[in-house]
Amino acid sequence: MYLKRELPKLQLKNVSKTFHTKGVELKVLEDIDLGVEEGEFLCLVGPSGCGKSTLLNIIAGLEEPDSGEIFSNGHKVTGPGTDRVLIFQELALFPWLTVIKNVEFGLKMLKVDRKTREGLALEYLKMVHLSKFKDAYVYQLSGGMKQRVALARALAMDPEILLMDEPFMALDAQTGDLLRDELQHIWKETRKTIIFVTHNVREAVCLGDRVLVFSARPGRIKKELRVEYPRPRHIEDPWLMEIAKPILKELKVEVEKFVREELGNEWISSANHLLRSSDRNLGDGI
Repeated sequence: MYLKRELPKLQLKNVSKTFHTKGVELKVLEDIDLGVEEGEFLCLVGPSGCGKSTLLNIIAGLEEPDSGEIFSNGHKVTGPGTDRVLIFQELALFPWLTVIKNVEFGLKMLKVDRKTREGLALEYLKMVHLSKFKDAYVYQLSGGMKQRVALARALAMDPEILLMDEPFMALDAQTGDLLRDELQHIWKETRKTIIFVTHNVREAVCLGDRVLVFSARPGRIKKELRVEYPRPRHIEDPWLMEIAKPILKELKVEVEKFVREELGNEWISSANHLLRSSDRNLGDGI
């Protein structure tokens, strides 16, 4: 279990964010108050457009909130820092570099000497079971292998907080299952604080110590669920379905709000189809 302490590892106070596009204001986050403990695995779920990815960007220091403050280890976040590393959906790997050079990249930017960064890169490639592919190029890898490279690169930076934005969304079910198992093992071994965004409710319950449900835009924290179940967990465990059902119910309400706002009442038949589809995607079979 994660380590309790007086101050949270990460603290957000009244964080709000509005985007301005062509004279139109789009409020995506409103009054987010959140504390994340040292070593906690926190999962965020919510309908499309509710600001989950924006929140990760704000925590990473890549975007500024319009109001509110973020603190890491009690220090105000004013920009990017090596204590927080974000793994993007697109992974952002460099195709002209080998696997090991991709993993070394952040360390090289920090002026870490060649021998040290090579040693660290090999250590984390071994952790994600890719040491035999260290000299391969990105185009030679499967989707799951690319995701492991991105994870190894992030871990090599030794961040205190690892931010993951739907990292398994584009993978097939079998590969996703394998990486969820590996991520739990890596989390247990490294005790990193992880904030993980997903659309899959069962994935959230499988991975998280705690799951937060976000409302439709503007995103607010609507519900919190603590998952007190022994690890390792697998996404096909029967108990996951029962725990995930109330979260899915809350989420369906928010998805319906989003659909009605986006499509309008005249598109009810299309909305109903989208909601049925969302049931399958959010719960992955529930």
